[in-house]
Amino acid sequence: PPEAAGAAPTAASAARLSAGRYSAYEQLRGPYDRAALQRFFALRPLEFGGRLVEFTRAAIAIRDSWRRESDDTQARGVRLREQLAVLGPVAVKLGQTLSQRPDILDEEICEELKPLQTTNKPFDDAEAMRLLSEELEWRGPIAPGVCAPECAEPDGAPLFASISASPIASASLGQVYKATLHDGSEVAVKVQRPSAMRQVATDFAVLTTVLYGIQSTGWGNGDLVEITDIVAAGVFEEMDYRNEAVNAQRFERSLDFLGYVSVPAAVP
Repeated sequence: PPEAAGAAPTAASAARLSAGRYSAYEQLRGPYDRAALQRFFALRPLEFGGRLVEFTRAAIAIRDSWRRESDDTQARGVRLREQLAVLGPVAVKLGQTLSQRPDILDEEICEELKPLQTTNKPFDDAEAMRLLSEELEWRGPIAPGVCAPECAEPDGAPLFASISASPIASASLGQVYKATLHDGSEVAVKVQRPSAMRQVATDFAVLTTVLYGIQSTGWGNGDLVEITDIVAAGVFEEMDYRNEAVNAQRFERSLDFLGYVSVPAAVP
């Protein structure tokens, strides 16, 4: 039944709101296409403009802090890392890429950006369980005692024999739970952030538009738009976890001649 007016939102109602909020962006899944992103957000100017304002505020904050700390390169790197972390997964991915590019940024700043590769805040566990149930079309519990919000068959057979109560690792696009199959095999269960596609699509649309404008003025060290396009293509590919499974198999085959290299098997 609908929640009473004024009542606090439940995990189930929050999950429904989340699913509806991000569903329109699923059409953007697939290979990265800058032109397609620009067409999509041309019909959503308020969202594009709102995110542009957030990036602008972050850029101003970085600029102002760098002016105050003009003689402290390490402090500049810390401020840059903090602002990129606040902006979300795309900014984090760009920061991870820039941490490997001392030809663009000072080496000390690159070092300060490297923690972006390991430090990410997880999203809500109830939302993760909802996504698992929805994506795998599972009507019963995720594991004994662990149900997704609005589980259709709470007394049904569980999907896993067990699953960790919280993620054992968290990245910019998703998080990982440790689970056990009914045959006793231990598996890593990767769950993508529900807002990932929306944020990735919006941010790359904003970034490529802004960087194209900046680059057209002659400012910048290197081809900023090209670097962003390369990162975007990799992120959009990473959004489909099936690509990771295929690439892992290719990697294992390429080193098969060594006789001792193996990779985790993907569970269909």
